[in-house]
Amino acid sequence: MPDRRVRSLRATLALWMIPASLCVFGSSIWLTQNAIARLADSAYDRSLSGALRAIEADLSVQSGGLGMELPYALFANLQAAATGTVYFRISTDDGLVQIGDTRLPDPPSPTRAAQFFDATYLGQSLRVGAVRKRLAVPLYGAPTPQTVLIEVAETTASREAFLGRIARLAFWRDATALLAALAVLVVGVGMALRPLLRLRDRFDRRAPGDLSPLDGSALPAEVRPLIDSFNALMARHADQAAGQKRFFDDASHQLRTPLSVLRMQLDYALATPDTAEREATLEAMRGVVDRTARTTGQLLALARVDSGAVPLTPVDLSAILREVAFLHLPAARRKRIALDLDLPDAPETLPAAETLLYEAVSNLLDNAVRLSPPGGEVTLRLDVRPKAAALIVSDRGPGMTPERLARVGERFLTDGEGAGIGLSLAVAVARMHGGTFTAANRPGGGLEVALILPRPPALSKNRHMPENESRL
Repeated sequence: MPDRRVRSLRATLALWMIPASLCVFGSSIWLTQNAIARLADSAYDRSLSGALRAIEADLSVQSGGLGMELPYALFANLQAAATGTVYFRISTDDGLVQIGDTRLPDPPSPTRAAQFFDATYLGQSLRVGAVRKRLAVPLYGAPTPQTVLIEVAETTASREAFLGRIARLAFWRDATALLAALAVLVVGVGMALRPLLRLRDRFDRRAPGDLSPLDGSALPAEVRPLIDSFNALMARHADQAAGQKRFFDDASHQLRTPLSVLRMQLDYALATPDTAEREATLEAMRGVVDRTARTTGQLLALARVDSGAVPLTPVDLSAILREVAFLHLPAARRKRIALDLDLPDAPETLPAAETLLYEAVSNLLDNAVRLSPPGGEVTLRLDVRPKAAALIVSDRGPGMTPERLARVGERFLTDGEGAGIGLSLAVAVARMHGGTFTAANRPGGGLEVALILPRPPALSKNRHMPENESRL
């Protein structure tokens, strides 16, 4: 697969911050330019408005014609301030009177209110102010009074130069602010990453077997969820390591004694010259080998349960109980024990770890057969309940003391009752499936143990299950 390099936090921030900063920078320049342009237009418009009012006040129609006296002082001041050219026009709506620069463009709207607009005249950009005034009397014998259009315009070269200076100042101001912000961001990112660098150093200095949790109180709030997840991972690894250590301790505890006995019996069989004695010793070794094999299988099953990495698949519980019963039928017959199998008519399928469930029930039934007296009775039953299914093994053996019942599930109890790893395995398998394990003495003697597995919600219905009892 291709090598996909993950960007650093600095590169990621840069990829996001630089375009965003440039966008903000451009927006600031644009807004500044527009705001200054509006202010410049407002200043121009005030000057043009004063000139329009002055011309309007000087209009005269006393002689039957249109007369006026230009405010030359006002025009001179306006042109000096504008450092450009000033134009004016006075015309009637019938076009009979045209005074001034007759080719100035008309305003965009015919309203009488004062108007200010941009236009082009003689290849120059202008800012034009215009107002319309209704005369009191008609001119030159016209039937009705005319409307006079008064326009004053000035070139915008000074305004454009002013806006250019403002734009340059805004550009350098915003560029300086942007560079300063980026510098502060770089320093801030470096400061923010220092706790992560210290965390990396702490990881580098940890011993290989150190699974203790990390203290994240001094780290930024954004990093603490990561530390919490890391600590949870370390806790799972610590549990797994503890389980492995338990397995090694259990294995050494359970296998050391039978292996020593086998070694002694083997040495004795090799050393004795008596053939009958040798055969008796080898026959005694068979029992030790069987117990060692059973213990090894139990330990391996416990190790799989402790690892927690066992997939669950649909399992027919009736089939499991039937196979376990046939497996232990020869041992039951040797002791003349009646082995009863009590199963429902319909199959009951639940998600479970088939191998581990088989091993757990097999150990329970093995304990029941071994501890039951000759001629006794052992029952293996599947009890289907609304929200669970119980795999029950009952016998007529010696039962358990109250103290031993209170410690069901503890491993390697040497109380002489023969219930060590088998019950521990059953308890562990029940917990792995989210279920429970119970053990109780039966009235009249004997023990009843139940491995109870929860049923999925879709199967948790109240239904009557007819039972079919068979004796093997």
